[in-house]
Amino acid sequence: MSAQPTIIGVDFSGARSDTNTWIARGRLDGKGTLSLDSVQRIRRAELGDLLPSIPTPAVAALDFPFGVPRRFAEHLGVVSLCRAMPDLWDVVAAMGIDDFIGQRNRFVAEHGEPRRAGDLKYHRESYSPLHSVNPNMLPMTYHGIGLLHRWHIEQPRRWHVPPLKPSGAPAEAVTLLELMPGAFLRSVGLPYKGYKKGQRARQLRDEILVSLAAKSGVGIDNLSDVQSDCRGNDDCLDAVVAAVGAAAWALAPARFHHPTEDELPDARLEGWIYVPEPKTCRGE
Repeated sequence: MSAQPTIIGVDFSGARSDTNTWIARGRLDGKGTLSLDSVQRIRRAELGDLLPSIPTPAVAALDFPFGVPRRFAEHLGVVSLCRAMPDLWDVVAAMGIDDFIGQRNRFVAEHGEPRRAGDLKYHRESYSPLHSVNPNMLPMTYHGIGLLHRWHIEQPRRWHVPPLKPSGAPAEAVTLLELMPGAFLRSVGLPYKGYKKGQRARQLRDEILVSLAAKSGVGIDNLSDVQSDCRGNDDCLDAVVAAVGAAAWALAPARFHHPTEDELPDARLEGWIYVPEPKTCRGE
């Protein structure tokens, strides 16, 4: 991007209390350095109102599944209609959350919890969007897709959702990127397990904060301003990591691992977790 883009990183929560979503907001300067303006909690409805109003160009990295496994779309009886994510969003948004969960329960009772094709191949640390036990992915998936549907319906030309083709001019678009903070950390060679809970969590968060700029290739001129909050709250840290991932994309999207031609049909329906491409982004 030639203009200085707005940068958003979101650690998303589908919890009923709606108190655990965090957003990091910032901007890239002319030298490609990220300056964080704020890192704070946000409600889902507030996030829904915010993104349509942010200045463009912008990149927003969002930590929730943009789609569901193809087999579950088949179970919903709409796979012939669902050639890409927006078609799936229409179907899920028309369902209440209890109906969505009920459909999931009937499907899982017979088929288990399949993962999306890209996750199964490249992100073995990820869970199926249909997973319901610690972490409970179902409300996150449902509410996240609801936001994507709303944004797409209200302003269809404002959004670019890789790997879908852009629908408008890049300089006027918000790129919405599915990004899993743990997968991003793994791809750049930083601790991606144990930094949330456990005896070494604080130590691992410190390791991430100390090396995040160097490992990601994104300069961060004021990380120290939010360091204390990130050390004390892993959701806050994940929002910052997501923002760094969004900044890395804005600087060089070619650095990221994109689906191949053979993988595109599934990725355009199921979603795709984007991480930078060295070696560690692929499954072991």
